[in-house]
Amino acid sequence: MKESKVITFIGGFYIFGGIIVLLSLIFNGSGLNMIFGLPNIPDYIVKLLVGIIYIPLGYLYINRIKNSNWIVLALAIIFFCISASLTTEFNAQPFIGNLIYSLFVIIATIVRRKEFINSLNTIIKK
Repeated sequence: MKESKVITFIGGFYIFGGIIVLLSLIFNGSGLNMIFGLPNIPDYIVKLLVGIIYIPLGYLYINRIKNSNWIVLALAIIFFCISASLTTEFNAQPFIGNLIYSLFVIIATIVRRKEFINSLNTIIKK
């Protein structure tokens, strides 16, 4: 099966987002704990977890590793729900953008799910 550019874009976007989150940890960027609706958890913990999860997950997603599509799909559904909740609460554009992007990831991952046939051994052999 031919690899689609949409899956590569989404995986690259996850890697890029993880790097940006880790950079915002260093340079005191905006508080992600408030954006994710977790005011009781310190911001540095949320940023560190997001960065640690997003970068390897994006790499696995780009390489079409089995089950990485289901993890990305679960994250997209969670973030879709968070963004929908925050959009109704604050009616702010960044949350609407996240809502639309999460919907795009959900649809693209479901439509292209048959591309995810590689195992972890394919990464090790490269």
